[in-house]
Amino acid sequence: MAFRFNFPNPDHPSDNDSAINDEAKVEEITEKKEKSEKEHVAEIFLKDNDFDMPDDVTATIHTFGDTEVHCYNSESVEEYLCRKRPESSNFVTAVSAHSDLVPDKYEGGLTVWECSLDLAEYLTTIKTQVQDKTVLELGCGAGIPGLCAMQCGASEVHFQDYNSEVLEYFTIQNVRLHETCCHCRFFSGDWSYFHEIVRQQKYDVILSAETIYNPDNYKGLHDVFQHCLTRDGVIYLAAKTHYFGVGGGVHLFEEFLKKEGSFSTEVVHTINAEVPRVILKLTWKKS
Repeated sequence: MAFRFNFPNPDHPSDNDSAINDEAKVEEITEKKEKSEKEHVAEIFLKDNDFDMPDDVTATIHTFGDTEVHCYNSESVEEYLCRKRPESSNFVTAVSAHSDLVPDKYEGGLTVWECSLDLAEYLTTIKTQVQDKTVLELGCGAGIPGLCAMQCGASEVHFQDYNSEVLEYFTIQNVRLHETCCHCRFFSGDWSYFHEIVRQQKYDVILSAETIYNPDNYKGLHDVFQHCLTRDGVIYLAAKTHYFGVGGGVHLFEEFLKKEGSFSTEVVHTINAEVPRVILKLTWKKS
């Protein structure tokens, strides 16, 4: 069988028609995917969440310096949701596949990743950077860095995760474990459309942990940074230097940022481990 690229061929009009049809199909699929992702983006209101965590789901206390963060046990929450949620649920689909990552369905939100603990620990050493600030945690899952920011005196903390189930049954419940006057909001969905929900909202501090494992997501993450960070704001991003099997990592993300040209980066903390972990500080480049 002959191999050829699918370019229009003036000598064979039928080939041209085939190429045009293929392009139309690709456009149609892309439009449907974008529409689906856009419809998935939503704000979840705390007052509308009437779910009460069952008594057999226990909470853990994480201590970072002099700051305590309460978080429900993720394994207990997972077991409960597998019993109560329908099999069609994105979360149950992921658990059934024994995976922390099912693209376009579940992005590991019920796992408490070690870099989120690193980031929370680091925040307690720079409390003045979050006191009285408006904070966003992207890809929050349990929301431990955001919860830590609440405890460190942030005036407002917004939590974002790809999955609405994670926010409803995990993040919001963890927030309810804390007595705070901090104003909280919760958003689900794809980063590419996040700024369309929050519109003119700007954040003094953006937090994110373990979110650069997939290079395909870098543009969406970068878009949120560009649209949502105040001009004198700061981003703290905690990640492993390399994610085996998925290709992403700190060095690759830094290269991406350098090409985009909007942000300067600085490694402000390093955790020595078999796979080293770092905390990056991003600020706007001075023009």
